Amino acid sequence: MRTIWNGTGSAWSTRYGNASALIEAGGQRLLVDCGHTVPGRLLQMGLTLRDIDAVFISHLHGDHIYGLEEWGFKNLLLWNVKPKLLIAETLADALWTRVLAGTMAQVCDRSCVLSDYFHIIPMREGQSLTPGPWELEIHPVRHVPHALAYGLKVRSEGATVGFTCDTVAPIDPWFYDDTHLVFHDCTFSPPFEETVHAHFDQLCLYPEAFRRKTMLVHYGDDVADFKADAAWQARFRVSEMRPAAPFVPFEF
Repeated sequence: MRTIWNGTGSAWSTRYGNASALIEAGGQRLLVDCGHTVPGRLLQMGLTLRDIDAVFISHLHGDHIYGLEEWGFKNLLLWNVKPKLLIAETLADALWTRVLAGTMAQVCDRSCVLSDYFHIIPMREGQSLTPGPWELEIHPVRHVPHALAYGLKVRSEGATVGFTCDTVAPIDPWFYDDTHLVFHDCTFSPPFEETVHAHFDQLCLYPEAFRRKTMLVHYGDDVADFKADAAWQARFRVSEMRPAAPFVPFEF
């Protein structure tokens, strides 16, 4: 199994793009989230949305779903295909009625629904699915109050990887149980009480065994400044965590 992040940035990152991972196994490709920067950044990897077999959606914020509009229209109008859309059953209806239907419910003189664009596979907490060469399981995370969000565990080809997606800290140990690596949501901006993302300072309090297998994603463009700061780099080394970089593959 191989994981490549086409974007590792926060919602408004212009340098790193929206956080989205591409997982390859058994000759198929699974995309974890699909924000508005994803289609263009796939081109930098020599791919297009047509090359993706399935997508998992963690929650309904724009930096995780807005790429679905372009993808869906191309599926229907250009390619005549339906990639798998994996999403918690608690989110599937809202993805359409609250977000995508506004622009996708009518195509010329045709009325459409989400299943015209994607093959929808609803997911339930505590139940694993095998939609291809991956075994997938979702787990709820705490992100924005009163809004559902889920992380993901992926098993394939002898490896198990966790994706917290967007969450506050501390994360449920479920993501670290039996996983080889965990990609964890992280911000480095000054912390404030209403933050809805895990902060680096909080992650430094995680057990050493967790930190050793933590890769950080969903950070802001300010990381570029931190990388030039020797003191910050030293602190990062002590933490034993590492930032994931776009287009750098992880082989398992």
